[in-house]
This record gives sequence, C-alpha cells and structure tokens, in this order.
Amino acid sequence: MPYRSLVTKELAELFAVLSHHQRIRIVEELHVGEKDVSSLATILQISASGVSQHLSVLRAHRLILERKQGRNVFYHLRQDGLAAWAMHGLQFVGPHLPDVEEFQSAVHKARTDWSLQNET
Repeated sequence: MPYRSLVTKELAELFAVLSHHQRIRIVEELHVGEKDVSSLATILQISASGVSQHLSVLRAHRLILERKQGRNVFYHLRQDGLAAWAMHGLQFVGPHLPDVEEFQSAVHKARTDWSLQNET
C-alpha cells in the first residue's frame, strides 16, 4: 500500500512545517486577513527578518500566497480552513476534563485534610 506511505509522508511534512509556534501564530493571524511582514512582526513581537524566514517556509510548502501591491507584499492563507484545522488540534493538548476534575477534587481533599490537622 504505497499510497499510505506517500500520504503519511506528506502529512508528516505538514506537521513539521507547523511544528513551530510562530508559524502557527502566523497562520492564525493570516486567517483574520492578509498582512505584510511589518504588521506580522509587530503582532508577533519578533524581528521582520524572523517573520520573513517563517513566511518563506510557509510559502515553500504552499500554505500561503503573496500579493504584491507596489512595493508592498501582503500574505494570505492559500486555504482558509488551515487555521480552523490547526485550532481543532487543541482538543488533543492540555489536560482532559476528567483529569482536571480529579486534580481539583484532590486539591480540595488535601486542603480539607490539612486544615483539620491544623485545628487539632
């Protein structure tokens, strides 16, 4: 089943491109609307050259497109769904609700036990 190898390789490359937090932030910012390097640098609080490097990677993997207007270059997502897809991944990060509830219950029990011990 060589098609599976091809598809998983392509998907792994996409994950690699999106593995940098600043690139994910750029995708999110471009989801709102097109922006130039200067605007992205201000929003992300990184240098314009850093933004340009990340845009270069995103552009090389065909995730963003550029539009030139005079001397200005504006970037936008090739497919708007990319940002929503990336944010959908949040369901797989952080503690799961049952874990959070169990932790909060444990904290409450510990506080109760410790406060009872301090009273005696």
